[in-house]
Amino acid sequence: MLSTSKTSQNLKPVLFTIAITFAIWLGSKWYFNDWFGNPYKYPAKAASLSATVLLCWCVLLSTRNQVLEKYFQGLDKVYQIHKRLGKAAFWLIILHPLFLALDRLPDLVAFLQRLWFIAPNGDRYTIGHNLGLAALLLMIALLVPTLWVKIPYHRWKRIHEWFGALLVLVVVHIFAVSQDVADYPLLKYWMYGMLSLALASFIYIRFFYRFIGPRYSYRIAEIERVRDILEITFAPVGKKMSFRPSQFVYLVIYKTGITTEPHPYSIACGYNLDSRFKLGIKMAGDHTRSLDILETGDNVSVYGPYGHFSDRFLTADRDCVFIGGGIGITPFLGMWHVALHSGERTTPPGAEESMIALHPEISQDWKSPAVSLFYLVPTRDQASFDNDIKNEVILSHFHGFPAFEKRGHHYELYEDLRQGFITADYIDSRVKGGVRDKNIFLCGPSPMVMGLIKQFRKMGISEDQIIIEDFNLI
Repeated sequence: MLSTSKTSQNLKPVLFTIAITFAIWLGSKWYFNDWFGNPYKYPAKAASLSATVLLCWCVLLSTRNQVLEKYFQGLDKVYQIHKRLGKAAFWLIILHPLFLALDRLPDLVAFLQRLWFIAPNGDRYTIGHNLGLAALLLMIALLVPTLWVKIPYHRWKRIHEWFGALLVLVVVHIFAVSQDVADYPLLKYWMYGMLSLALASFIYIRFFYRFIGPRYSYRIAEIERVRDILEITFAPVGKKMSFRPSQFVYLVIYKTGITTEPHPYSIACGYNLDSRFKLGIKMAGDHTRSLDILETGDNVSVYGPYGHFSDRFLTADRDCVFIGGGIGITPFLGMWHVALHSGERTTPPGAEESMIALHPEISQDWKSPAVSLFYLVPTRDQASFDNDIKNEVILSHFHGFPAFEKRGHHYELYEDLRQGFITADYIDSRVKGGVRDKNIFLCGPSPMVMGLIKQFRKMGISEDQIIIEDFNLI
């Protein structure tokens, strides 16, 4: 079942392209003095043009393009926009045939017949009508399971692989009906250009990404199970992957009994020169439960890294509050490691400026902001990463760093069932100096995140100070 974030997203580029589409369309009708006699055709055409533009954006956003990721401030934001646009396109495209058939009313039979296939008679418009209806039915078949049915991730992936056929049907429909888009040169180049870009994007992510995407070969070096959480450490085989704390990768596993579709997981450690990394995977679905058969030495591929969740932390412009609920703690583990091991480090010999720009935390000039970390779990025995967090504290002491509390850091394991749901006021009371001048990072179940955001905003904390990681594909 598709769940979309309730947080605001940057839709300006999408709205801008829709505005350009409408301007070209209406400008062309004015230039050619080609106005519709049937007024219902205007909302019908507006709906189809808007839905087509949104569909093109959906496919483009699915490419995991790093330029788009950076612009929208994280791939999690990109996928939330992708889902929101997919929903909007679905409802808009349904309006298209409804408005085209409205002039048949009050004759209900004629209205319903207009919504169905027309017997072929060799007429080009009839062919276009039938192709358009086929495209609509295919879109319904692809999106309804995603919108209202809870399905396994690997089946969701397979359903989405048919969007290429949908794009082809849309292009042929537009060409066949030969109205507006096909008739007006500027609109034709604009729409065919967007559809071509979308089709090229689909071909890339469906057929070529696995070969030319940011791919690295790794093997499982260590694996530990804590209740329903797998903590897996990976070591590179060949080329090493450079990553920032809190980024995530798409993991592909090659082992009989485990499906090979890529799944996203947050990196649960800080960067190291060996490029080893750790993932924390909750065995909650069909795929993740099958990972229980993994063993050390198994080979995997990882694609990435992606994500910009730690960018504001690495700028060190404000002290930070980290709030992780359940498995949502994993993006914070890398930043926690960096925070506890900064202040006395030296720049690695021969480190290039580009490496220091990517990893300011490896420079002797970088000092971590003070960090207050809250790990939210129902009960203590479900705190799978509590030992990892505490081990970072012990390790920093072993390396000669002062006690983490003396450096302004704070860690707290919060048990919901014993202490009740956490509140912004409680967090404010536990953070030295309060939270009003801090950057607040949130990752976890949507009700927790949205509830705390609302409370923090009531306290006067600006939207700019609240940073969330919201990566839910379905």
